[in-house]
Order: sequence, then structure tokens, then C-alpha cells
Amino acid sequence: MENIIIKNAKVNNLKNISIDIPINKFTCIIGVSGCGKSSLVYDTIFAESQRNFFESMTGNMFGQKIMDKPNVEVIKNLHPALNIAQKYYNLNPRSTVGTVSDISYYLRALFALIINYENGTTYKESFFSANNPSSYCKYCDGLGEGYEISLDLLIPDKNKSLREGAILYYKGNSSSVQFKYLEALCSYYNISMDTEFKDLSNIDIEKILYRKDELSFDLRFKTPKGKYRQKRISEKGVILELNEKLKDIKTPSTYANISKYLEKGICQSCKGKKLSPKVLSYTICNKDIADIESSRLCDILLWLDIIENKYNKVSIISEINQLSSQISSRLLKMMDLKLSYLTLNRSVPTLSGGEIQRIRISSQLNCSLVGLIYILDEPCKGLHFKDIKCVISSTKELVNRGNTVIAIEHNKQFIREAEKIIELGPVGGPNGGYIVDQNKDIKKFELKINFKKIKEAKSFFELKNINFRNIHNQSIKMPIGQISCITGVSGSGKSTLISVIEECFLHKRNIKCELFNTDTKFKKILKVDQHPIGKTPRSMIVTYLEIYDIIRELFANTEEAKENNLTSSNFSTNTGDGRCECCQGSGTKKIELNYLPDTYISCPECEGKRFKSEILEIKYKGLTISEILDESIDTIISIFKDNEKIYEKLKCMIDMGLGYLKLGQMSMNLSGGEAQRIKLAKALGTKSVGNNLYILDEPTSGLNDIDIEKISSILLNLQKKGETIIIVEHNIEFILNVSDYLVDFGNKAGDDGGVIVAQGIPKEVLENKNSSWFDVIEF
Repeated sequence: MENIIIKNAKVNNLKNISIDIPINKFTCIIGVSGCGKSSLVYDTIFAESQRNFFESMTGNMFGQKIMDKPNVEVIKNLHPALNIAQKYYNLNPRSTVGTVSDISYYLRALFALIINYENGTTYKESFFSANNPSSYCKYCDGLGEGYEISLDLLIPDKNKSLREGAILYYKGNSSSVQFKYLEALCSYYNISMDTEFKDLSNIDIEKILYRKDELSFDLRFKTPKGKYRQKRISEKGVILELNEKLKDIKTPSTYANISKYLEKGICQSCKGKKLSPKVLSYTICNKDIADIESSRLCDILLWLDIIENKYNKVSIISEINQLSSQISSRLLKMMDLKLSYLTLNRSVPTLSGGEIQRIRISSQLNCSLVGLIYILDEPCKGLHFKDIKCVISSTKELVNRGNTVIAIEHNKQFIREAEKIIELGPVGGPNGGYIVDQNKDIKKFELKINFKKIKEAKSFFELKNINFRNIHNQSIKMPIGQISCITGVSGSGKSTLISVIEECFLHKRNIKCELFNTDTKFKKILKVDQHPIGKTPRSMIVTYLEIYDIIRELFANTEEAKENNLTSSNFSTNTGDGRCECCQGSGTKKIELNYLPDTYISCPECEGKRFKSEILEIKYKGLTISEILDESIDTIISIFKDNEKIYEKLKCMIDMGLGYLKLGQMSMNLSGGEAQRIKLAKALGTKSVGNNLYILDEPTSGLNDIDIEKISSILLNLQKKGETIIIVEHNIEFILNVSDYLVDFGNKAGDDGGVIVAQGIPKEVLENKNSSWFDVIEF
């Protein structure tokens, strides 16, 4: 059997490792966060494959190198590699599920083919594209979105009376023109100004907000400059007045005037369809192309069957069948990967990393290329236990076609199916990077189920009749001071519920639900989501933790700094006041060589210390600013014992097993597991303990068992201190180990989902036949 042979790999923290990876097989790379998995898979195997491929395809007449060669002695039998990663940097809102999967291209071609046949036109497929300036809606430029008046923003507190400013449009002092008009209006209709808005009759609300008749009143009011004026003011209902101004939204003054009442909604001209009336006038079987792109995937398949039957005897049936086959095969692959809840018009920036990765896998399953190496980055991320089988099946299909799959994964269900398992470790950071094990021991990857001992909750909060996105008329009751987990298959409504809970507590009232009932007022609401850390190449751990400003102030307040008139900006790596300008505060210089790999050396000016020599003369407790950035957290935490804000976050980093990291390490160089734990450390590293609400979105993402145990321990300790924790999670071992209460959305997603099928203590939910966990765990 042929293998990819790697000898003496020393990239990043890899310790001169040598390894064989079987070709045309499925290999899993596992290990603790930061142990070297990405260094082996991405920075060694994928990087060398990419370098070889591009240098063989590109003219290189001057012998110049195109890409860096990884720090490895030998890599043999390497094939072209394709990286299907979770990180996808296309944030263009015009990019959709349909365009990424190529389905939209075939769908437009199908429309052009049939419309031209029926109407004698000669349209190209681009005529049906929302990216075509001649075809898209002129009001929203093909985005399908526009602004609309939000009643929640216009009337944020319905417990206020009209006199108290319940309607912000009429808010002002008693002499303002807005207030005077409202006063005259209420007098005209005999509406009490002192009635709370929520107690107004529907007829009175209709008169104030939706009145079509224009009413005029002679008013004497005070201008913003303090002068009195007399003028006749004519207006319709508030909503009609604002909608009229909405037509002129592109004028800056109009936008500034009404922006406080606006929220993003569907374009009122095209009703969210993105296309011009002319394009939308063309239909096939009573559906325009926007109707199809907003349909469920299974409904598109039914529509294709209707088309094939209707045009069965026409001259273009062969072409119709070819296009229909291309669309159908792609839809079926996406449905196999549990993406049936998505629509083709869904914008790519709104997708999770796991959803994007599965769409790209589905596209590859429709590709005829063989002999590739597919690199998968946690393909089970964001998936429920029951949905992982589909990813395993798709992975094996790629292999059966004559490809090699190398996956980084932590999910035991997925790992068990691999033909070779390579474990790196034994720890993360500088002391990791060794090969720990290459034997496939199935017993290591069996589920370990331990139910937590649950104490009865003393109080609860309730949300009744929630109506938002795919959740309709659902109610929940969740405990205060305990750990609750929200579960269900991908797309079932978990994140939607979390957003409603967060908004209700933030605004302290019912939002997107009929009733919000609680006696609890949390001091803080701390949320850890799936967004990446480090949005710029210069972002460091110390800046993300929001402690660099405090550290710079500590240096600026030393006697030496004051004597030299130095401020906190002199201790920044992002400005020119104190940083080394030769390397612009990075500490390294890139040396480009014609016949050798690019080399990074310490900056000759500052010797890798990032700052000018006069800045490095200033010390805080015996250390320079450079030493604090370049020493491990384990080493430097003791000098910050007197500073609570810094110490608590660094202690939480150590508790998370991240003490080996350096504060000056660039955020973009972190592994997924390291980044996830740093986000948790930032949220959990607060001294404001007791009566806070923590909302965590898949905190175990990118972590193995050892890392998860550390997080479990931290969360359980927080609960003992009176914190309320709500978690969206798929890892059943973690769920049962920490949770007191479960809310489960079951097995349906998208429009079919949004139904809470079970809620209560974990064991009761797992035994419920409608639960997504039924039959998963044997008691």
C-alpha cells in the first residue's frame, strides 16, 4: 500500500516527527488543542502540496520561489490537496448557498432555456441573476433587503404613557412641535395622554399610528434654538409619515432623522426577491426564479419533476433533463449532509463554519476528480450526534472514489470510523508536537456517560408564546442559578431561542414573545459565540483579552516613565511613539531569497523586542514591556497579583490549560481549540461573580476530552457561586456531565423545526420518544 511519507517535520511546535499516511484511505489526526495537528496537516502536508502544484503550473524563468517550503526534510508521494476548511472568508452578502454550490448557475440556465423556448426570447442565464445590474431590483440593488419601521424601536416601552414619551416620534419637552402636535391630536380624538400605551384601544392606536387622513393643527411651539413660532402642521399617522420619509432614505439628512426607528427587513419594492419586475414576470410552472431559490430543497426536487413531465415531448427535453439532473444531484448531496433546511438564497455570511464546510463537501461529491487529498477541519462541528453518520458516509464516499481524506477531528463517533488514527501531544504549546499513538484502539473512543447530581431549582424564568424566525408559539421555563443546555439537530431553532432569551434579559421586557416572566435582574450578560478572534493580523492575545491598555497604563505610571514624559501610547506596538519602526512593532523581519525559502529573523534594530531602546529601559516589577509580551502566561501571572482585572483573566487562561501561551502571540496563529478557550477565558475571567447570565455557544468546539474536562470544572464552579449558565451544545458527554436542565428541539430543522419537544431534567428528556436524544444513550 502506497503512503505519503513524511520525515523530520519541524514546522512550528512539531518535534522532528516522521510518519506515514496511507493513500486512498481515511486518516484522522487527533490530540489536545495546540498539540500540532494544524502544523502537521495544514502547515506541512497542505502547504507543501500547494507549493508543488503552483510552482509546476507557473512560469518561473528567474528561479524565484512562489511559496515557502515547510520546515520538513522529506515529503514523498504527495498528491494535489484541497482544503475544505471551516474558515471561509467570503463575506459578500451576494454570495449565497446557490452560488457556492453552483446550483444557482444551473437553475438560471434552466430558466433561460425554457423561457426562451416559450417566448422566443434570447436571454442568457445572467438575465436571471440578482448580481446583474440590468436585472436586479433598483431599490435594493439586488440584496433583497431594505429598511423598515420597527414598532419595537418606535415604541420601546409600552408601559409609558403618551405624555411620558411612549412614542419616540413625539418625544420632546412639552413645548416642542412634536409634543404639541400629539397633544392636539389626542384632544381631537379624545384620547387620554396619561394612558399607558399598552392600555390604549386598537382604535386609538390605529388613529395615532396608521391614520391615512392628514390632520392639520395650528400650533405654537418652541424651536430647538429656544424661539417660539406659530405654524400650521399637517401629518398622517406616524407609520405613514415615516414610510414616506423612508422613500428618501438615501438622503443623509433623512436617514439621520429616522434611523433610530429603523431595522433591516425585506425590500418593500421586490418583497425580498432581489430581481426587477421584468425578470419576475417570467415563470415556469407558476414559479419565478426567486420563488425557487427561497424554497426548501425537497420542494425544488418536486418542482423539477413537474417540469420534466410538462415538457416531456418538446424539442428541448434533452437539455432540460441534463440541467435538471445537475441540479437534482447537488440538492440530494446537500440533503444527505443534513442541509435540507437551507434555501438557495441564504447569504453565505449568515452560515456557520460547519454549514459552509458541508456545502463544499457536497460540491466535491459532484466532482469527477480523483487522486486528491481532501483536508477536512472538524467536519462534525455544529452537528448533532444523529447527523454525524451523514458526514461519515460522505467522507467514505470521497475515499471510495479514489481520494485520500485527512481530517482533524475530536468527535469520537467520527474518529472510530477512520482507517488510521494519529494522535499528537502529549500537551499543547511548546511541549507538544510529538507522536503519542498510531494504534487504532476503538475502546478509547467509546462514549462515557455520567449523569450530574441535580439539586432542585429555587426559581425559574419563563418565556411564553415565542414567535421569531422558525419558532412559533413555543414556551420555555428555565432555572435560575443552574446550568441549562439547549439541544436539537442543526437548524432546529437553538440559536434563535438563545437570541430571544438574550434580548429579553437585555431589555428587561418581552421581545419576540408574549410574556417574559422573571424576578431576576442579572448584573451582567456574558456571551461567548462562534465568531473568530483577531480580526486583524496585528491582533494579539493581550489585546483580545482587553488587558493591554491596563498593562500599558501600569508602565506609564512608573516613576521612570513619568520622568521621561512617556504615556501609555509609547508602550503600544500599533503606533510609532515607542515601537521599533524597522519592524513596526512585530519583532521580526522577512528575508526573501531567490533559491531558498523565505526566512524570518529577529529584527536587527530591536533584536526581536518590538520597541525602541529607551522604552525598554522602563520596567514594571523588574520586567520590560517586551518581556511581558514574550514570556508565557505561567511565568508572568505572579507580577499582576495586585491587579484584579488582569490577574483574573490570566488565571482563567491557566485554568483552561493555556498557561503556555504568550500574551504577545498573534491571534490569527492560534488553533481553533485555543481560540475557543481564550474566548471563554475572556468571558469567565471576571471578578463580578454571582447573579450573572452566561450564554455559551458550543463551548466544546475544537476541544478534546482533556480540554473539555477543564471547561466543565470551571462551569460547575461558577454555578456553585450562583451563576446562571445557558449552553447550546451537541456533545452529549459534556451535556450530561454539567447540565441540570435540558430544552430539546428534536429531530426537525428549518421550517419543519422550531418546536420544543421536551424540557426538564436530562434523564426525562432523553427518555422522551420525541427527543433528539431518544435511543442514543442506553441507560
